[in-house]
Amino acid sequence: MKKNKRSRPTRQAAPPPPPPVRRKKAAKQVSAAWFWVKHLSLAFILILSAYYFLFGAMPKMSVSTTANVAAQGFSQFYESFRNSTSSRDTERAKFVIELGDPSFRIDEALKDRERVVKASSQRWTGEYQPRRFESGDTLKSVLADYARKENVELFWYLDKDYVVKQNFRVDSDFLSALYQVGRAINDDFEFEIYTFFCHRQRAAVITEKPTRFVRDNCRKLTN
Repeated sequence: MKKNKRSRPTRQAAPPPPPPVRRKKAAKQVSAAWFWVKHLSLAFILILSAYYFLFGAMPKMSVSTTANVAAQGFSQFYESFRNSTSSRDTERAKFVIELGDPSFRIDEALKDRERVVKASSQRWTGEYQPRRFESGDTLKSVLADYARKENVELFWYLDKDYVVKQNFRVDSDFLSALYQVGRAINDDFEFEIYTFFCHRQRAAVITEKPTRFVRDNCRKLTN
């Protein structure tokens, strides 16, 4: 008898490997991340370029350098002022405005303002921004305008004001700018020039002879 040949079982072909889903997903994530990095970087560069075009060099936001940046601008102002007034009295008359003694009492003015305004933070300094002083403007008018824009009243309690001879700019907050003005013109006065911020009155004061009320109720500005 013939032996029946056992039929060998046919091997089925192995199924194809599953598509690399994870790799494709990871590749898509990397591609999307690179897309946003590239476009956000481009947007940031465009913003920096626009700021530089409008305002010049980018400001240094470090608090420790704010006063130094402002001091450089006002040093330029005072140097041009001294060069204009050191030789002839006629030149001095072009850049120094004699205001006479203030016509109001600083204490009463501050008390009146305190009744009608809401107090600000004791730590208020003003916005850090480029502050331009253009030829023909006066220090008092420029500072008063910047103060009003930040809801602060400037009390220029001095008998002189000064005309800006040459354009200059300082990148600083308002109180730093006010303090540096006081330093720049200090030598032109008999007594020391002081600058204060009165937070309850939302007022800034620059004066040669601060009263007891001002000393007790306002913060003296320092470098």
